[in-house]
Amino acid sequence: MDLQSAAKLPFNFKIIPVRSSSSNIPSDIPFLAMFNPENIAITEGVEWSESASWGSDGTDMQYKVTSPRTFSVTLTIDGTGVNTNGVKIPVVAQVAMFRAATTTIDGTTHHPAYLIVQYGVFICKCVLTSSTITYTMFDFTGLAIRATINASFTEVTPNALGNLLSMLSSPDLTHTQTVKDGDLLPLMTYNIYKKQDYYLQVAKFNKLKNFRRLKQGTVIKFPPIGTNKKTE
Repeated sequence: MDLQSAAKLPFNFKIIPVRSSSSNIPSDIPFLAMFNPENIAITEGVEWSESASWGSDGTDMQYKVTSPRTFSVTLTIDGTGVNTNGVKIPVVAQVAMFRAATTTIDGTTHHPAYLIVQYGVFICKCVLTSSTITYTMFDFTGLAIRATINASFTEVTPNALGNLLSMLSSPDLTHTQTVKDGDLLPLMTYNIYKKQDYYLQVAKFNKLKNFRRLKQGTVIKFPPIGTNKKTE
């Protein structure tokens, strides 16, 4: 491999193993793709559930959860030396390097490594969920000299960040709001639960004597939906 080819390698598609979802320090040798992928297919999923009032004609969609992003990529593995100025790196060795970075179980953590996948401005902390290796060319001895790797990954959000994002929107956690001038309990309840049906339960939970006239500066707690906590 000449200096020009070697200089380009750091800009190639790469998979960097790390020890945990919160770590960005490589725990093993990264896998650098010999050829950059032609595309990266990213899938994002949002789950909704249907809800309808008894006897109504229409339905409403209630948000449940946003699924982690998934993405897939196809990588070409070549052992002919076409992209390395005649230096032949065996396909089996390149496949072994891919597997060492993505699927080999670490004896300390007892699971495969978390990964940082990077190509250009695309950077994602993830785990490998599946890979298929297809051998497409062989020499006269039957040794593979070209292959493709179809790999699928699922994005990982560190617990601290995931918990923070959930707290910003989840109706299953306790929220607090400070009453401002002109605030109405039904509207405040709607803003938290996306339904105003629970405002009487909120009033009872907070022991409000007159929920129609909220005092400015009062802190209102909005408990998780379906809470069984009893007020005294």
